[in-house]
Amino acid sequence: MKVFFVLLAANLAAGEAAVTQPPCTETHGPTRALGLFKSGEPVTLEDGFADPPPISRVQCWWQCHGSAFTKAEITRQLEQFRDKGMGGVTIKDTLAMPRTPETGHIEDVAFMSGLWLDMFAHIVSECARMGLICRSRLGSGWNAGGPWVTPQASSQEMQFAESANLNGPGRFEGTIPRDEEGNPTHDALQGERAFVLAVRHDGDAVVDLTSRVSGDGSLAWGIPEGQWRLLSCFMAPSGIALLSASPSGHGLHHDHLSEAGTDLQLKLVAEPMLETLGGFEETAFDGFNCDSWELGKPTWTPGFRETFMARRGYDPVPYLPVLAKVEQDRFHSPKIAPGISEEGMRFLFDLRTTVCDLIVETHYRRVSDWCRAHGVALEAEAGGGPSHGLPKDFMKAQGAVDIPMGEFWMGGRSYVKIASSAAHAYGKRLVALESFTETQNHFAIAPSAMKRRADEAFLLGGNYFTAAVVEYSPQEAGLPGWVHNAGPHLNHTQTWWPLARPFFDYMARCCFLLQSGRDVADVAVYYTFRTGETSLWAAPPDDDLGKRSKAFAFDYVNDDLVQRHMHVEAGRVVLNSGASYQILYAIPTPEPTMPLETIEAILRIAKQGAMVVWAGKKPERCPGLTGYPECDDAFKQAAEALWALPNFTHFENHDYNRLVPLLEASEHPPSWKTEGDEPLRFVHRRTENADIFFVVNRPEHPVSTRVVFRVSGRSPQLWDPVSGGKSAVSCETTSDSARIPLDLPGFGSTFVVFGKNAVPVPEKLAYSKDVLSIEGPWTLSFPEGRRAPATVELNTLRSWTEFEESGIKHFSGIATYTTEFDVSQLPPKHATLDLGSVREVCEVSVNGTRAGIAWHAPYRLDVSGLLVEGKNFLEIRVANLWHNRVVGDAGLPPEDRVTRIVPETHYDSMKGKALVPSGLLRPVRVLAAAKGN
Repeated sequence: MKVFFVLLAANLAAGEAAVTQPPCTETHGPTRALGLFKSGEPVTLEDGFADPPPISRVQCWWQCHGSAFTKAEITRQLEQFRDKGMGGVTIKDTLAMPRTPETGHIEDVAFMSGLWLDMFAHIVSECARMGLICRSRLGSGWNAGGPWVTPQASSQEMQFAESANLNGPGRFEGTIPRDEEGNPTHDALQGERAFVLAVRHDGDAVVDLTSRVSGDGSLAWGIPEGQWRLLSCFMAPSGIALLSASPSGHGLHHDHLSEAGTDLQLKLVAEPMLETLGGFEETAFDGFNCDSWELGKPTWTPGFRETFMARRGYDPVPYLPVLAKVEQDRFHSPKIAPGISEEGMRFLFDLRTTVCDLIVETHYRRVSDWCRAHGVALEAEAGGGPSHGLPKDFMKAQGAVDIPMGEFWMGGRSYVKIASSAAHAYGKRLVALESFTETQNHFAIAPSAMKRRADEAFLLGGNYFTAAVVEYSPQEAGLPGWVHNAGPHLNHTQTWWPLARPFFDYMARCCFLLQSGRDVADVAVYYTFRTGETSLWAAPPDDDLGKRSKAFAFDYVNDDLVQRHMHVEAGRVVLNSGASYQILYAIPTPEPTMPLETIEAILRIAKQGAMVVWAGKKPERCPGLTGYPECDDAFKQAAEALWALPNFTHFENHDYNRLVPLLEASEHPPSWKTEGDEPLRFVHRRTENADIFFVVNRPEHPVSTRVVFRVSGRSPQLWDPVSGGKSAVSCETTSDSARIPLDLPGFGSTFVVFGKNAVPVPEKLAYSKDVLSIEGPWTLSFPEGRRAPATVELNTLRSWTEFEESGIKHFSGIATYTTEFDVSQLPPKHATLDLGSVREVCEVSVNGTRAGIAWHAPYRLDVSGLLVEGKNFLEIRVANLWHNRVVGDAGLPPEDRVTRIVPETHYDSMKGKALVPSGLLRPVRVLAAAKGN
């Protein structure tokens, strides 16, 4: 059985640490995730690039509405995924789908019922038969919970009830303030889940009256001088429920600050799956997936007071009135009332830090430990975007799971760098990504556009893609069938699905090489991931890729990594995972604060000889209340000592480009250097036997330039992830580098692989200026049942949207162009068919022989050896997108529509939208090539 290449990181250049990557264990079926459980026979880079294993192929969240599975349909759709080159599925029980007359006989399957578990077992069995990977969500929809989660076991937050003003001196005799449900109860007050506090108007005095409250809620209290109010603080369910869950799986989120809450989820979801399969290790089941954190902002849990005191060194209860001034919001940053003292802000920092620690320890790490104990892994979007105001350190949470997961959307939303940095820094090989998500124009997403976004994600460190929206749609549902509320619907109902294999092969080849060895980076960038006054946890955006220096690579590091994982070897900053950097660079924080432990750790590594660079103002104080005010004095002393060291550099402002001269002058300068200001970006991986560079030309225009790669003793080759072809490349070498010419089309990408085996440099081809233009006439044929004519004759090529006939204007699917053309003299050696502009994917045959599939610019295919002198027959099958047909059908009554989409509300959102160009848009040419200079 084929298994993934066991890759060991190379000994780095002189002065760098020798690091051994953990052995991989990915088999042709289940991955066993990160080399934790099984070993296998190695697969070479060459073989893995030619035929990437499932671990490198695009996975998917298989959205099954209402889990309306049938075994026959499961098998049919999994075979479609396998045949198109996908690697596996994550089972996602999601929103129920309305039924049509054609699908009324298909019944929903109750989540986690006996029948559901039987379907689950069938999916796992079929994945094993087909060599696919299978995972599952740890609940319906996202994130984790279900109907079994009672309010008491759900996500909890501290809530408040307040009395009217009380004037002292005097005496209060009455009942404590309560909410409409009668909270707080006597049991809660007895169990430290509720407290009654007296708060003076100026906020400078708080009296804990909890022990004085009688069983019926009455209180007698002598009011001191001044104006006071009573504040009841009580733990209560947040009421936050699962998103996108099925009716049978819908329910509250479990308490993520509680081991008991996590254990309940494992007991009622993971354990029945384990029992159904009789164990995971000999199956295709590989583990569980968790989506992004969208669970609000929990602030309490049973036992939280004791936990807080043990971790922070003081009692949080007297500071709860500060929390009462924070207006919570599920998805956005909290609104903090003015007038909170510095001590109050410090308490909020400590509270959020404690909440973060518990989320990481009692949820992410606990689930991951359970998975490892049973031979599988946890893959989780443990990070997320700042718009969710997450109460946790993204990187620390990502470092606690087996497979850190980020995300990127087609519309620009991207959270990749945090996940990749966590993976590199904490020693995780896979950087999983929720991929290609789109909610606005999801019927108009072309594979060429997905390639551009994927290449950006690769540059940010991603190497393991999961298509977020792949619907389970039964045959009876029609086309496009059952459609989720997001796209781009990468399943068998997609228009270009029959031509999809090269798209998935491209992603797999890229992922395979980018999963190999270890990432090479030059700078560890300390980012606080801490709070400003109006936010919870910060996250630097990925949308500034173009603003970052292209001269070097970096990873973010957080407080945990700096404090507990960082040391110095031969002047380099080294993490326990083996990740190694030339510089530690601290960039500005929202506030001039930093944990005392962090600045002391930075001082320690600077004294050990590491190069430390600081951007922005010198921090002034600690952010928390632990050890205050003495901690601030210790902080200032550490900062002064750091600023005085000779290997410390201070920049007034943050600017990545200012690091370039420092790196270039160092003992180990960055691995590449471009000539001039070329728009190329790079990723560098290093294995025991190879240096692998992924190179992307980001703009639309082509680039021809030379690049210096600081690699010696290895022979360069160009590995084309589109075709799978490999060729040597001419280069100028020095004792420590190679200068290589690169020619990339707009949005083009390639791998430069330095290995041990040299191959002859191919002849440089120069396309002749004399080209053969295939003018037509063309016959354009349409399939039956799409309201388009059988054939039309064309004298010139134009978009289908320019036709008057509605059936052509709104056609979606695959149409076929045919023509004949004369070749008076065959090209001497090479011929390329230039298809001009194609919208969106085409398959070409010349004289009855298939030339291949083109799915992105420059839409060229090698037709060497396929042409004959005299007449030649050309056939081009072109697939566009669903968008135009859906727009057309949106204005028609249901009985006249070509498409069938459920739910039908999708038609409402498509009415009146502009059509997108489709078909062959520019003249087709034959380019002849001969040996160049």
